[in-house]
Amino acid sequence: MSGIACDPAGGGGSGNGIGSRAGGFGLGGTSFQSHKSDSFACRLQSGTLPSADEERLIASLRKQVEESLRTYGANIKESGSRDSRSFYFSYAIKDIQGRVQVSGQRIGADFYNLQADLEESK
Repeated sequence: MSGIACDPAGGGGSGNGIGSRAGGFGLGGTSFQSHKSDSFACRLQSGTLPSADEERLIASLRKQVEESLRTYGANIKESGSRDSRSFYFSYAIKDIQGRVQVSGQRIGADFYNLQADLEESK
């Protein structure tokens, strides 16, 4: 996409945290809860990112995430967005329940930050 550089020279990812909690064995089987959060900063080449380009970037990411979920056999139960810079999918893959949320935000004049949160439980 013109005006934005998301290659290693343009920015970088930073894992904000991974957390999980596993349950025990019992009549209900095993259970777990997992949360992963990650962000990636992209340098804006011209110092600005027109809102139309921002919407195309988020729409493209949304399509890629949905295709990936379907490739892994996910049944998408709900999807939506708070605004034009974010989206989410709630899904099930076999007996695992999950939710992925992606949002974008301009940081100053030179960077655009993408944030992704993934929660899964069984």
